[in-house]
Amino acid sequence: MATFMGRIDNFRMVSPMATVEVDQDLCVGDQICASMEPEIFEMRDDGLAYVVDGMGELEDEAMIEAAKEAADACPVDAITVSE
Repeated sequence: MATFMGRIDNFRMVSPMATVEVDQDLCVGDQICASMEPEIFEMRDDGLAYVVDGMGELEDEAMIEAAKEAADACPVDAITVSE
C-alpha cells in the first residue's frame, strides 16, 4: 500500500452550479415547465410558474440539464438557467 506524505493546498471539489429563475412578467402559465419537471417548477394560485423553494440553485448535472430542457420548451422564454 502506498502512503502519501505530501500536502494538498487549495484543493476542493467543484460541482457544476446553475441558477434557475422564472420571470413572472413573461410567464403565460401554460404549465409546460411544471409538467416536464415538477421537482423544479410549480404552478401557483396566480396561474404562473415559479421555481420550487430550494431549487433555485442546482448542482446536480442531470437536474441542470432538466431545467435547461424546460427552459427550451417555454414558449415565451420566461425561464433562465445561468451557469
